[in-house]
Amino acid sequence: MSDQPLQFKFIVIGCSGAGKTSIVRRLVDNKFVKGTQSTVGIEYFTHITTIEGRTIKMMIWDTAGQERFYTIAKAYFRSALGVVLVFDITDRKSFDQLPRWLRDARMEADPHCSVILVGNKTDLAANRVVSKEEAEEFARSHELTYIETSAAENVCIEEVFMKTGADLLRKAASGEINVGTAAPNGGSPVVNIRKTDDNKKQQCC
Repeated sequence: MSDQPLQFKFIVIGCSGAGKTSIVRRLVDNKFVKGTQSTVGIEYFTHITTIEGRTIKMMIWDTAGQERFYTIAKAYFRSALGVVLVFDITDRKSFDQLPRWLRDARMEADPHCSVILVGNKTDLAANRVVSKEEAEEFARSHELTYIETSAAENVCIEEVFMKTGADLLRKAASGEINVGTAAPNGGSPVVNIRKTDDNKKQQCC
């Protein structure tokens, strides 16, 4: 592999309100905005980090969870290497919908993608309706890594992406997956499918 940054495409998927955008913004900007609106369509972020001595450029597609945007979101699953599957531990519906999201991700993303299951909002544990044991059993039955997070309190957010990135790096080294390299100048600029004004509001899904 070259010394140029490796590019890994990530998709962050799950039901509306699970906290997907909050997770991504916590990773990218180290910010959390409470009570923000759901993502409309798709938003795109980049995050550059170092894993096992290699520079990794994560190209992160944050998908809307609402049913009316599902077809649009699904189109961005294609060729994804990292899949971050998010549910809200205080919302049973978001957990019950996981099989559908997982099925479509595995159909559309790279055949050798790495999927991580994320139980978000541990800061609201008093309102929990999905037990850790139940989530762990789902993860085991589908051969997923499971991590619980809090975007509000910045708990295990970076770990989600570092674990997935490390797994992808091992797959790249073994030839299991093919990855691109970023241009020396950082590649093409970030383009948001839905334009946002960060000074006014930040989207949360």
